[in-house]
Amino acid sequence: MPLRFKNHHDREIWAMFERYQPNCSSSSNWFKAGWWKIAPQESIVVYGGNPQAVNPIWYCYAFDNDGTEWRDKFQESVPHKAFQWCSNVSDPSCRTILMTEFTVTAPDYTMNFR
Repeated sequence: MPLRFKNHHDREIWAMFERYQPNCSSSSNWFKAGWWKIAPQESIVVYGGNPQAVNPIWYCYAFDNDGTEWRDKFQESVPHKAFQWCSNVSDPSCRTILMTEFTVTAPDYTMNFR
């Protein structure tokens, strides 16, 4: 029952997610993690549990090295290196991204990047 990210793009992408996690820290109920390197047409597991049971609302962001981004309007601060942080964590090397909100509709769910 995992959450997968699938790259339908013709280039390699890098992706992250943010999910609900009660008491992630004393001032945050959200957890963010990245970066997964995903080859064209590849599908990878980014969360091994039942994503629908965690919360149906999740957030993600992805980009390729040529400037294409999969984004929307939900602002977050992320580092350039791999991370697993509560949403209120940041450091001076972070950049601001705009995440996409998506709804997980099944215990085994794939988020597609087209």
